Amino acid sequence: EEYEPNLLQPPGIQQEDNVDPQEQFGGDKIEEEVSKNRTIAENSIKNGVVEEGAQEDLDVIDPEQDLVSFIEEVLQEDVRSWITDADSFSEILGNKTRGGYSDDGNDTIIAGESLGDESSSQLTSDKPKRNEGSHGKRSDDGESSSNQESSSGIMKGETNDEIISIDRASLETSDDSSTDAVVSVVTWNLAEESPSEDDAAFIRKFRKNGILPGSGSDLVLISGQECENIKPRRSEGRRSREFRRLMIMMLGKQYVPVAMHLLGGIQFGLFAKRSFLKEIEEVAVADVTCGVGNVFHNKGAIAAFVKVRARNKEDDKRKRAKALRMVFVTAHMAAHVKNADARDSDFWRISSELEAQVPPGFLPRKPSESYGGSFLFDSVDRVFFCGDLNYRLDLPRELTEYSILHDNNGESALLDLLRHDQLVHTMAEGRAFQNFAEGKINFAPTFKYDKESKVYDTSHKQRIPAWTDRILFSPTGIRVLEYTSVPEAQHSDHRPVYGAFRMNMQGKELNAPTTKKRKQKSRKPRATSRRPRE
Repeated sequence: EEYEPNLLQPPGIQQEDNVDPQEQFGGDKIEEEVSKNRTIAENSIKNGVVEEGAQEDLDVIDPEQDLVSFIEEVLQEDVRSWITDADSFSEILGNKTRGGYSDDGNDTIIAGESLGDESSSQLTSDKPKRNEGSHGKRSDDGESSSNQESSSGIMKGETNDEIISIDRASLETSDDSSTDAVVSVVTWNLAEESPSEDDAAFIRKFRKNGILPGSGSDLVLISGQECENIKPRRSEGRRSREFRRLMIMMLGKQYVPVAMHLLGGIQFGLFAKRSFLKEIEEVAVADVTCGVGNVFHNKGAIAAFVKVRARNKEDDKRKRAKALRMVFVTAHMAAHVKNADARDSDFWRISSELEAQVPPGFLPRKPSESYGGSFLFDSVDRVFFCGDLNYRLDLPRELTEYSILHDNNGESALLDLLRHDQLVHTMAEGRAFQNFAEGKINFAPTFKYDKESKVYDTSHKQRIPAWTDRILFSPTGIRVLEYTSVPEAQHSDHRPVYGAFRMNMQGKELNAPTTKKRKQKSRKPRATSRRPRE
């Protein structure tokens, strides 16, 4: 049979390296196996008896099947998991239409439609070990260290069959304290359009997600990207003013803006609850441009340096710092699938430039040149880094959509996709965002949609769905309470993403300074030579 070349290359997608599929999947071996099994089948039919061991071969490979379906069966596991028995690569690629796989529109991709209400399986085994503490674990500064069974709904001492539903009480751990604070973070690419009040209504929930019943978050960061179209202007644009008005209106009178800043199309708003204002000691704002030539404001970052008074317990005998130093960053990084290295470079530029703009006395000591940009995030107590980070999926669009559309059990599709997420690989390999962590992703890719629609991009560009909008944090003293998107907010081609985090407010434990006692030199009487009296 004649071999069909490039079966795995979707239409309109070019591969950088032209790999012969026959060499990639062992074409000579395929022909040899087909010929061998055809001979076995013919002998079995003639003799009417199936030899011992031949039945197993016949069950594995049908001699009458065509070469295309045979290739599907010998593909590697991660690709085979996307293909059902009823479909083949030829059917998937042959029936492809814009936004779906059939002409009747019934199979059009709708984000979240096939995910159901069950929490999807997350990327745990493929994450670097340094991020294992990101979901419910804390470090040694009085922070909690809850087990993974608790965060997944399986309590200690229970069997796998005894699964209970997760409520707020189950998120409490033995080291949680009533002195903890709640920080809520929002990142939202507005696609140069002002959202409606209905789209922004989810911000109101931050009024009531605090530690105490009925109380709200202590700090709220609301960030936006592409709030304005990038063009020279002498004053702030209408859409930026409207977005800032929505921030203030949705949070209400109990919240006060402590840092507001605009860089091109990037909007940054940090709000504090009125009762929390007395604990804030210092706030400073800085920005970094990462656009064309590191001059244009179409890409960049805004940061706030915040110092708050620590809530140290009186009965704690350990010596702790009297203040917490926190950094809040929102960024809009380089776009397009091929520019993963450029995004890594943007991170290091942002980090190093922010180090140069740290207010005096904020860091314990001045950074040295040997740190190369990591000193700031390694030195402060708490870090939140969010924005349209623009990391994509290294997958063809067809397979990305197909895995979401045909995810029947709601557990495997996101995990399969996250294995190909550029940010996951970047963090695991240490190319950027070292020592950062992320909450569990149980929501559909947030980019790219048709505006005012649940359908992924149907334009001629056919952008690959991806989780471009992310919220990262330093895992020390921070525990994820909620991390999700808002699929109902459809005015943009992105979906807003928000997270709620429980933050330990105790100061960093300090080591007792070792004072070296000076050795007292024993004074010897000076030898005086006196002449004897004559």
